[in-house]
This record gives sequence, C-alpha cells and structure tokens, in this order.
Amino acid sequence: MGKAIVSKELERIDDVTRTWFEWTFEKGQQLKTLVVEVDCPTDPNMDGFRPGLPDAIEETARGVLTSGTTMTVSFLKVVPRLD
Repeated sequence: MGKAIVSKELERIDDVTRTWFEWTFEKGQQLKTLVVEVDCPTDPNMDGFRPGLPDAIEETARGVLTSGTTMTVSFLKVVPRLD
C-alpha cells in the first residue's frame, strides 16, 4: 500500500518536501494531524516566505479530503524543513 492520496497531491505543490501523520490521544479521542513540511521559511518576515503557499496547501488538502477520499483529519500543520 502506498501513500495517502492527500499526501500525494500535497507533495506535488512546489516547496512541499514531504508529509506525514501524527496522532494525539486526548480524552478518549484520536486526533489525526496532517503535517506538511515545506522547503521555505514559514515566518512571514523572512526572505523566501511564500505568502500563497499556506493557502495552496489548505485548499489542496480540503479539496482532496472533501471529494477524493473518505479520510478525516483533525488538524493541518505546516512546518519548515530543518536541515
């Protein structure tokens, strides 16, 4: 079995380097976070920040999760790549 459809679609966006899922267990609930790693700063004040990238990530994830799969995600998190 391969990667989730949402991961495949997100990794097609320029500057998205990889994706993964993290699980949080809170008060009897399982919360799934989709983490999206990007190869550019996430601080809006830094050189190289791409203002449209967070929106593109959210729109792509929302579109796939709404109409391309039955998967549910509790949170979407964008993090910078750490080298």
